[in-house]
Amino acid sequence: MKNKLVRCAGALALSAMLVLPLSACGDTEASGDTVRKEWVYVPEFITVEGENVSYYNMQLSGNDAYYSSWAWDEETGQGQSNLCRYSITDKQTETISLAWPDEGVSANINEFVIGADGAIYIVTYDSIPVSEGVYDSRQVLYKFDSQGTMVYSENLTEQFKKELDSDNIYLRTMTVDGQGRCYICLEDFVMLYNEQGAYQGKIALADMSNGWVSGMGRGKDGKVYINILGTGSDGGNGSTLTELDFDGKKLGASYEGFSGGGNSSLGPGIEKDFLIFDSSKVYEYDLQTQTKEELFDWLDSDIDGSSVSACGTLEDGRLAVVYQDWETNDSGIALLTKKKSSEVEQKEIILIGSIYGDSELRSSAVKFNKSSDKYHISIREYMPDEYDDYNNALNDALTNLNNDITSKNGPDIIELYGVNVSQLAAKGVFEDLAPYLEKSTVLNRSDLVEKALEAYTYEGVLVSIPNNFSIMTVAGSAKDLEGKKGWTVNDLIAYADANPGKALFDGVTKGQFMQYLMMYNESEFVDWTTGECKFDSEEFKSMLTFVNRFPDAYDWRSDEASTPTKIQNGEVLLDTVGLTGFNDIQIPIEEFEGQMTCIGFPTISGEGGHAIMTNQAYGITAKSGNKEGAWAFIESVLTQEDSGRYWNGFPVVKSKLDAMIAEATKVEYYVDENGNQVAIMGGGSIGYQDGWSYEYHTTTQEEVDIIMELLENSRPINYNYGSQIVSIINEEADAFYKGQKSVDEVASVIQSRIKIYVGENN
Repeated sequence: MKNKLVRCAGALALSAMLVLPLSACGDTEASGDTVRKEWVYVPEFITVEGENVSYYNMQLSGNDAYYSSWAWDEETGQGQSNLCRYSITDKQTETISLAWPDEGVSANINEFVIGADGAIYIVTYDSIPVSEGVYDSRQVLYKFDSQGTMVYSENLTEQFKKELDSDNIYLRTMTVDGQGRCYICLEDFVMLYNEQGAYQGKIALADMSNGWVSGMGRGKDGKVYINILGTGSDGGNGSTLTELDFDGKKLGASYEGFSGGGNSSLGPGIEKDFLIFDSSKVYEYDLQTQTKEELFDWLDSDIDGSSVSACGTLEDGRLAVVYQDWETNDSGIALLTKKKSSEVEQKEIILIGSIYGDSELRSSAVKFNKSSDKYHISIREYMPDEYDDYNNALNDALTNLNNDITSKNGPDIIELYGVNVSQLAAKGVFEDLAPYLEKSTVLNRSDLVEKALEAYTYEGVLVSIPNNFSIMTVAGSAKDLEGKKGWTVNDLIAYADANPGKALFDGVTKGQFMQYLMMYNESEFVDWTTGECKFDSEEFKSMLTFVNRFPDAYDWRSDEASTPTKIQNGEVLLDTVGLTGFNDIQIPIEEFEGQMTCIGFPTISGEGGHAIMTNQAYGITAKSGNKEGAWAFIESVLTQEDSGRYWNGFPVVKSKLDAMIAEATKVEYYVDENGNQVAIMGGGSIGYQDGWSYEYHTTTQEEVDIIMELLENSRPINYNYGSQIVSIINEEADAFYKGQKSVDEVASVIQSRIKIYVGENN
């Protein structure tokens, strides 16, 4: 859980970025291999320094930004919850003097919203003195005018208890309409309060079992609308925007084509009804046509969209954006001015093609764009925001990427997550990065974990240098597997036969286990260079026969024992282990009660069952027209300063890995009541519904050594989880599993289909 970031108000530091890329917003015109758009949004970044500024809950209204803060009064020995107003145009901050009722109440601001007229609506958790040392608590709705004079207060706790039979309700969000009526959103209801604060009833939301409230806000028409995500029948990523009918106390008209990207910010647009955004782009939504129009990509304004919490329009037409990067602590307000592209100096575009896109990629791109006066990263994401069928959407995304690779306007860099790297490498799609690494003035090959480089070396060509990696393996009982450093599929079969009535893995299905096997053995059956396939071999038939022992599906029960409990009870023999941090090895050690060995996944040869899986891996395309700029981006990803956390694994740069080890093994101390230093060995805990739990300790050198030995003996794996080969195998193998065809018949069909597929894509 990321901690709330709080910074303080005071002096201002301004910086304007007036150099933008060739792509931004509006109409476009072709310009060689790039696209020059007519309009751009030029950012001016405002950093507010001082004490007690919170970007966490900052809201925009008119030309002002509002935020709540907490201050400690040394004289009274009490804390005070305040509301502050920052004038974006005057660059001044004031603490609004709120006239709380004088009854000894300690009011803690929970939620607040600003009305169209500047009135302030606040929901608090109040602590009320009942007797000496005894306090009662309540939730209260307050309305203040713009200067802080109280207009009304309404005890929500009493209302919730009366209407919902509970006095402790989780408040999701709140807003007010153009008439000053307040809407408070709870789990399944929206509570309604009129201009005087009197309760008027509630609106029941639709079935929320498959959905959640993404946002609620006032549109340009002054009415209030609610956005609910995941409301499709399959619980997918659909989005429904619905008007809230205050007078009728019911849900009003619903609108299609709307997606707030899961962001809670929902406010009036510039010209249309709503200004909305996701982590990639900013849009305006029109209620009448039920369509959204893209305004611009966050990257074109050097902003990481995943860190944006609010976006609004100033009176002069500029956009104000509140952003907070939890990992870098880079927070502030960006003011965006719309300009003709021809008026702004341009950078050279480096285009990255990515199937999914993610916050790490965009964060790295923003850092690079701000630091480079020559190049600008632009990202083309191929997976759509919304889709009916994931597999179809993924296949379309891969097809579109492949089509772009062969075109003259293809990406300069490909993010390798989700693509078949070996297939593309066999086609000669990638530039060899070894010469660039040799000439680099900031990196040497000896600075990097060699195993991670091996993961992306194909026929002697280094197609990528990933930023970090994880290790995947299989753990088992050292008493059963003593002396074994790896095993074949036949060894695993023999182990299962020697332990009848016991499950190899907990809850693993046929499809999942086939995916495990192909992850480590696909290269034994497919040669993308020659197009040769071996799915009619005896080895593959043996694998099919063994996979048939696993269940078709697994239905987890809420009262079921946890995996650690099943292992310790002797019901389950093995466990899959994913290592992304040094304390991850502690759970398998505990599961097997200190008698753990990592034997790895079974392979045809019996070796290489531990795998290195990489993250943030980028390959430069051989057709790129700007390879030097593309390499500059890869260098920047590898050398950029980190926040001290490696969320997705171990760093490939050895100096960062050493720093991670030092941090993981550092023992901290506290001084006890006798003045003695006592080591703090805790590091969080994990618990399961059946009572099994574990408390982490500071990583030991022995645990570090286990992981480093696994790394040394790991085999680089770059597996495509959307593999069409696995899909073909599972589709055709079903007839064998059901007894409709023999293993020979199914293997023959699989061989034929995959050979055709490889031939068409080789």
